[in-house]
Amino acid sequence: MKRRALACCVAALTASASAPPAAAQQDGQGAATAAHRLTRPPRLVRFVEAPFPESEKATGRGATVVLELALSASGTVDRAVVVESAGVAFDAAAVKAAGEFLFEPAEVDGKPAAIRLLYRYEFVLRAEVPTTAVLAGQVRDQRTKKSLSGIRVAAAGAGTAVTDADGRFRFGAVPPGPCVVSLSGPGLADVQTSESLEAGRETTVTYDVELQSDKPAEDRDDLEIVVAAPAVHKEVVSTEVAADEARRVPGTQGDVLKVVENLPGVARASVGSGQLVVWGAAPEDTRVYIDDVPVPSLYHQGGFRSVVHSDMVQSVELLPGGWGAEYGRAIGGLVNVRLGPIAKEGIHGSVSSDLLDSAADVRVRYGDRVAVEVSGRKSYLDSLLPLFTSSNIGQYIPIPRYYDAQTRVLWKPSHAEKVEIGAMVSSDSVSDEVPSSDPTNVQTQTHDTGFRRVWVRYVKQSKDGAEIAIVPSLGTNTDSLVDAFGPVPTQLEVDATVASLRARWTKRVAGWVTVSVGADGQYTESRLRRTGSDTSPPRQGDDYVFGQAPANQVARDDASLIAASVAPWAFADVSLLDGTVHVVPGVRIEPYLLGTSREFPAFGTTPAHGLFSESTVVEPRVSARWTPVPALTWKVGWGQYHEPPAPADLSAVFGNPTLGLESAEHILAGVAMGTPETISVEATAFHSTSQNLAVRSPLPTPLAAQALVSTGIGLSRGVQALVRKQLAKRFFGWVTYTLSQSERAPSAQAPYYTYGFDQTHVLSAVASLDLGRGFEVGARFRYATGYPRTPVISFYFDSKAGIHEPLFGPLNSIRIPDFVQLDVRVSKRFSLGDSTLEAYLDVQNVTDRANPEEIVYSPDYSQRRYITGLPLLPVAGARLSW
Repeated sequence: MKRRALACCVAALTASASAPPAAAQQDGQGAATAAHRLTRPPRLVRFVEAPFPESEKATGRGATVVLELALSASGTVDRAVVVESAGVAFDAAAVKAAGEFLFEPAEVDGKPAAIRLLYRYEFVLRAEVPTTAVLAGQVRDQRTKKSLSGIRVAAAGAGTAVTDADGRFRFGAVPPGPCVVSLSGPGLADVQTSESLEAGRETTVTYDVELQSDKPAEDRDDLEIVVAAPAVHKEVVSTEVAADEARRVPGTQGDVLKVVENLPGVARASVGSGQLVVWGAAPEDTRVYIDDVPVPSLYHQGGFRSVVHSDMVQSVELLPGGWGAEYGRAIGGLVNVRLGPIAKEGIHGSVSSDLLDSAADVRVRYGDRVAVEVSGRKSYLDSLLPLFTSSNIGQYIPIPRYYDAQTRVLWKPSHAEKVEIGAMVSSDSVSDEVPSSDPTNVQTQTHDTGFRRVWVRYVKQSKDGAEIAIVPSLGTNTDSLVDAFGPVPTQLEVDATVASLRARWTKRVAGWVTVSVGADGQYTESRLRRTGSDTSPPRQGDDYVFGQAPANQVARDDASLIAASVAPWAFADVSLLDGTVHVVPGVRIEPYLLGTSREFPAFGTTPAHGLFSESTVVEPRVSARWTPVPALTWKVGWGQYHEPPAPADLSAVFGNPTLGLESAEHILAGVAMGTPETISVEATAFHSTSQNLAVRSPLPTPLAAQALVSTGIGLSRGVQALVRKQLAKRFFGWVTYTLSQSERAPSAQAPYYTYGFDQTHVLSAVASLDLGRGFEVGARFRYATGYPRTPVISFYFDSKAGIHEPLFGPLNSIRIPDFVQLDVRVSKRFSLGDSTLEAYLDVQNVTDRANPEEIVYSPDYSQRRYITGLPLLPVAGARLSW
């Protein structure tokens, strides 16, 4: 078989020095020297699966290690040497497992002989549950893609099968875990691979093999054979551990992406907000990408659901800070969502429904070239709540109305190329209300948001081992906020058109260095329409309480805004000291263009005068990790980051068109310990500083077009820890804790104050246990310090306006009381032939604790009380998958 035909291994064998010497032969025509011939290749008879390194599971990515195995004449492995490293943790696991392999000995000239071969070991992150599994697939000719009938397929523990006229085979009951699969037949040299099977699931594989008769005679070398795990190109459908665990976390109702809320470094968002607060940064400072397509949010408003159907998700990665050069335009955190492949042939999908919403996903694959997936979701919690409680919960906790839909078409024009065309839409509407016995004093806030995206993804694996990926996308964002607090309502609308292009080229240029270069461009054109007071909506740093009437000055602005940049970037992963040290230096060079249609507020009949500004920033970044032993890794990182101001802040009336880029510096250091068989522990200390933040002008009467100034600074520091037990023996769980402090100041000369998104302590504990027979139970406990708020210490009556006005104490000097909540989940899975039905009960806040979420005051500010979160909420649901 040729190297390009294999996905996971290529082996080149040579007879070792222990092979017997060649003998001289005489015949009637003269002397000739007989060459040594490999009369029987070695055959793998015992495969040992290497455990996935615990220290690498958090990345959600697999790896490949190439080993040189020295086989003895008895078939044992005398020595395993790393030829191509994937890092010390992967290398150590592969070497240890390969040392326990057993082969049927190779024969040279008909006698057992020692031999060497190259073995490519692939690590794939998959779930393993100890019940029976299904293995099905197809065997094809690699060159012609024609089905191969009559091929004998043997699966360890399940017997043998012979492919039918369509080249298909199926094993209905296979022990879960590693399974050695052997292929043999006419014109096919015996090859072997290993599949990792998951209980209760069907694993579908496609084996593309190269027949010996297809190989040119000059390319056939009896001392070159193919063997290993696997020795063929294959496509496997399997649920990753990260996604499988996330779906089963209590409190998430099966939403994979909701697991981000339970990761270290993430603060607990107020119920009803859907905000993502990372390392004390503002939610708008964290960027979200779905397969390299930028979207404005990860969750629907209310925070009950993510904006992507879970069946589409392969993995989610949170980088709270210190991320690499390929991403920019953010000074907070980064969330990467990866969509999974569609590898099962035929029609598959799921439908689900619970108290919150109903959803469906359908996947269709036509042969090996084309696949289509469509999914959608619609909420109805606002309609169902009155059936379960007599309380008007919507008066205190905003109940969102949302829907989303996604579709994509995947096409493989060739073995080395993939093309994906996709689209998604998301829409939200939510209302806050402060009730009052006086209808004229009812205070409401309505927030409508949405986005739409279309994209094309092109990925190619070149013959020299490089990977090329290009992802252009186009879409729109909508954001409408209406505050009706007091006599002066505020309306803010921002509609944006967003175009982006991400491209990257990655290649291992040497055994010790991998290089990645690319470009990241984005163009955003926004239309801003705003009316009302310049104090509404409030900003962080304002003296403000929920429901407070804004100042009675009324202003208006209508402007167009542009933000554009195209950033080339590059980084290298340099492996040192036999792979125990990895250093990743990188740099990003980003020129920004900011523009607005109004440099100054409209005045009389004076025509509008626009403003454009250009600036270029260089962002160096570097990270390093040292793994002196497989169970211990030290990590450090540093980087500089920038982001453009929010479009609304460039308003000539309510902001400042001359605002520049906000910047930040991240420093972090950490350690990871443990192994997959035990418990892993990770701890990270972080320190983040930010500058040039947009804050209100300190002047009582700011100059025209200078309501905001770029003088703000910020400081976040703390430590986060994760203690985790991966899925094993039917149990998984983790405990996360973050101790942090986030502060802001209006200028370098002003004192710091506690930032409005600061949470000193955040603790989350998650556990789930598979009881067998399809039953599973789990629990989640969360504790978080309340967000800081500014107290009202007195009040006065404004006779001119006819309302009471508050007098405030020190800024953010009190806190909302601590949050404590326990959630429990119970589920049962039923096998219905080729389908699976899961019924679950996800009970949130089982202790019915009245958790304060916000501070509110009576209209005259003489009394203070709390808006509390949701009461005990049993969410019963079911999911049918096929």
